[in-house]
Amino acid sequence: GINAEYGRCPKGNAAAIVAEKLEKKMRDARRDPKSELFKDQAITNFQRPLLVILDRSLDICSTLHHTWTYQALIHDLYKLYLNRCQVTVEGRNKNYDLTTDDAFWQKNKGKPFPEVADAVHMELEGCRAAEQEIKRLKEVMGGNVASTNDQIANTVSSLPELMEKKKRVDMHINIATSLSESIKSRSLDKFFEVEEKIMTKATLEDSVLELLKNPDLGTPDDKMRLFVIYYLNTSDLPDSELKMYMDTLEEMGCNVGCIKHLSKLKKVASMANVGSSSIQPAGGSYSSMSNMFKYVKQSSKFMMDGVKNLVVGHRKLPVTRIVDCLAELKQSSETDGYMTLDPKIYKKTEGMTPSVKNTFSDVYVFVVGGGNYVEYQNLMAYQEQHPGKNIVYGSSEIMDSANLLKQLNDLGQMS
Repeated sequence: GINAEYGRCPKGNAAAIVAEKLEKKMRDARRDPKSELFKDQAITNFQRPLLVILDRSLDICSTLHHTWTYQALIHDLYKLYLNRCQVTVEGRNKNYDLTTDDAFWQKNKGKPFPEVADAVHMELEGCRAAEQEIKRLKEVMGGNVASTNDQIANTVSSLPELMEKKKRVDMHINIATSLSESIKSRSLDKFFEVEEKIMTKATLEDSVLELLKNPDLGTPDDKMRLFVIYYLNTSDLPDSELKMYMDTLEEMGCNVGCIKHLSKLKKVASMANVGSSSIQPAGGSYSSMSNMFKYVKQSSKFMMDGVKNLVVGHRKLPVTRIVDCLAELKQSSETDGYMTLDPKIYKKTEGMTPSVKNTFSDVYVFVVGGGNYVEYQNLMAYQEQHPGKNIVYGSSEIMDSANLLKQLNDLGQMS
């Protein structure tokens, strides 16, 4: 028989509609001998995988949050699409492909930007040292690169690899330099730090209103992203205070249309008494700033002058927390009331909940309404911490903050 997925998803949203249609399609495929949906797919693991289908409204903050990791920053600032980004270098636009054969990219794409800046610097120093060694050997051999000397022969044979590595390093230097300039010009490190404090309920040094009024801090979209995160993580904001924030945002050139839609989401969630959603704090249980941030004591100043060298403590995002609860069969208010989907059950009755006794090793996560690299990296970090877990993350699209803000504004206008 077919080793079909065992599915879980929340009720009453787009994810539920997709999940029910998928369950029907898979059930019909199991019953139809002519169906080719699972044709020639041999079962190599008799343990059934878990399919978790979620809706973007579960956690709006993670997409709008100013990020601090290399891959997510590139996507946020340069619209990373099909592994290609466009960066302005010395007044000219350059396209760069970030592929799986790029060892530096694979190793560093999920790391905080300050660490990546240091790593780029070290790679550059390595290339320079190799070039200096080649020059030294040429001088020793009198410039005769055709010498039979083993040392010079080995060095010459490594030239193509060195040239390719130098090309990759130059690409990452240009990308990292451009990112650093954007971080400084828009104070993205400040936005990142403040938003982290909001989501973990830490004390703010400056009020959100003061930050929004600062004309030198970020773009209108940066300010809007900050306020939406504050708004969704504040349960008791009076209407008069909300109006004051909206007036300030409009004065700073922001489109506040999304607030109308988000206020409806908050009311619906409040009425439904949802335990943890996009309007609930997205952070973990951190008791102090020392647990949230670590300041790197010694760091390269390469590209980082004027940029806070922040490394965020690991915390599970809502999607990761939900995956952990469902895969490990944990009881949680976040997953209470989730639908259970099982295409192996031919006649499903109302309220029927299949019994599951074993935890899941293979988990497929799909987000309807758009995913993001921060969630993906958070899930991969969870996978590394749980040997034996295999997690695949997918979504209807990889969405950046600008696209989500536009969609929220459009929804606000239709409300």
